[in-house]
Amino acid sequence: MKILMRNTVFKTAALAGLFSCVLMLAGAFSGITTSVHAIHADEVDTEEELKQFVQEAIDEYYINTIIKTQCDFSSIIAPTTGTPIANTIESLFPGGLQAFLIAPPANIRPLVSSFSLLSLTRADMEQGCDFSDRFAEVFGRGEGDWKSGSIYLFITDGDGNMLYHGANQDAEGELIVAVDEAGQNVRDLILNGANASPKEEGSFVKYCWDDPATDSDNIDSNDPEVAPGDSLKISYVVDPFENLGAPGLSAPPGVIFGSGIYPEMMDSNLPECDGNGMADGGEEPMEEPMEEPMEEPMEEPMEEPMEEPMEEPMEESMDDGIYESDGGCAIAAGSDNTPRSNAFNLLLVASALLFTVSFGSRAAGRRNGIRS
Repeated sequence: MKILMRNTVFKTAALAGLFSCVLMLAGAFSGITTSVHAIHADEVDTEEELKQFVQEAIDEYYINTIIKTQCDFSSIIAPTTGTPIANTIESLFPGGLQAFLIAPPANIRPLVSSFSLLSLTRADMEQGCDFSDRFAEVFGRGEGDWKSGSIYLFITDGDGNMLYHGANQDAEGELIVAVDEAGQNVRDLILNGANASPKEEGSFVKYCWDDPATDSDNIDSNDPEVAPGDSLKISYVVDPFENLGAPGLSAPPGVIFGSGIYPEMMDSNLPECDGNGMADGGEEPMEEPMEEPMEEPMEEPMEEPMEEPMEEPMEESMDDGIYESDGGCAIAAGSDNTPRSNAFNLLLVASALLFTVSFGSRAAGRRNGIRS
């Protein structure tokens, strides 16, 4: 009885283990997880991580979105074989077409690159694939897997027109015409970087730009030809079809995927990217605000109130020769106010009083009949 129970437990455990292994293998092969990228925007700090981030964005868009959900391979005819491309996928991919459609991008990439051997062009693929622009639908808006603070995706066409901007939707549909603080044409840097050999590897380019995570680097200018900020930015840019190994799937004017990081240390080759938000290294904007407010308000108010009110009243009173005594008596202009003149004045007053008293006494004596 005990032996039977032990055998039953052993078989159950073995079956459970085998079932778990099958699930693990199936999951590893089919890639049934909803997120295919191993690195998110908030995990990007280095150039290598930046490159991985952009390449996984290419996988997310062209493999997981276009190839897996927007293509009918039975209607796409391979020019070299004259048969539907679905037949080629069935013969080349382990598990056939159905396995191909659920496999992780890393497994699908080799077959995408083989499309070039079949001489497939974008026009051929468009017979069964929808290549219409759905970047915002795939990568979203705002914070998430494809944007975190300073890290965001940008996608342009081969002429430099912005197709998708993860941090500034208003920039979409606009041509990049900005010149940065170092005098570099940012559009030329991006286009030349994406077309540099080997094109499938992409390139890193450096320029001054606005870091959306800070306001200290903003350059306030209404001129669209001035870069909006002066923080150092290192961007990785690449042609997605070159990166997938199928350049024939591109079509004029083409597409460029990119993203950038903002290093904390200023690059010695670009000292203009100092992040202070001021043109020309911050020299000119500092001089003008300091000179005008300090000079003009200080000079005009100080001169007029001090000179005019003080000088005019003094000159008029002195010229007229008017003198006011403490007792309120006024002496006409021209009197010298000396002791002699004062004595003379007293003598006149005393004589007048004496005359008045004497005249009054005589008049009274005549009325009373008394004569002196």
